[in-house]
Amino acid sequence: MHTRTHGHPSIRYRHSDFQNLVAAEVTRLKPPGDQSLLTSAAAVFDAAPPSAAAFTRAELLITLAVLSLLVAIVLPALAHDRARSARIICVNNLRQIGVAMQMWGNDHNDRPPYYYLVAEGGTRLHPLAVNPWIHFSWISNELHTPRVLLCPSDTGNPATDFSTSATGGYLHPNFANRATSYFLAHEGGLRFEPQRHMSGDRNVGGGRAGGSSVFGVALRPDSIYWTPGLHHPAGNLLRNDGAVEQLSDEKLRATWRPDTSSLFEYIVPR
Repeated sequence: MHTRTHGHPSIRYRHSDFQNLVAAEVTRLKPPGDQSLLTSAAAVFDAAPPSAAAFTRAELLITLAVLSLLVAIVLPALAHDRARSARIICVNNLRQIGVAMQMWGNDHNDRPPYYYLVAEGGTRLHPLAVNPWIHFSWISNELHTPRVLLCPSDTGNPATDFSTSATGGYLHPNFANRATSYFLAHEGGLRFEPQRHMSGDRNVGGGRAGGSSVFGVALRPDSIYWTPGLHHPAGNLLRNDGAVEQLSDEKLRATWRPDTSSLFEYIVPR
């Protein structure tokens, strides 16, 4: 007879005893009807009352109402965040434009290119001077990328470089003014005042067309306002000193008063 000891040497177990113990335990654990444990569990689940496994109609209606309320709260908040993010990017774009203009002006008496004739290295009265894109292209070395010329709230696609490529070149007609979200302006008499504005969101309306000694043809403020689009009912403006401010219609009209409109001319992307 084979025996083995566990622990105390005086206690001996036969191998057949272990076999009998295991068999008895398996028999005890087996569910009635010799079913497997998995089948037995499924039978128990199937026997549960319907109310324990599914929503009642009232619970379903309450759940749908809560979900609808959450959607009504969350979606406007997300839309507001997107609009706020786009406005921040737009402000940063205008600041980069201001820095680029100042960098170009470091060698030109601190003035932008459209204050100087083409013969002087600028864009004043250039054959294409009625288009903002030609003036922005003049500072391409300072801007580095034309992507900053398109506000994320605007339609269209930004140009990828300052080439003439039809698939992404800022100088190609597929892009140019279509990839530009900002107007350009100058002071009448070619005066450069830091607190006046040089650029801003393109969606300005109410200007009256007239001749310009800088752009050839330009708009002059009249009953000016922000048109729908971009950041309506407000808009971003870039000052000559590089600061960017957001103005409502009322503040916009106060900035460009009709009695001083002869001092201010601007062009918008078309």
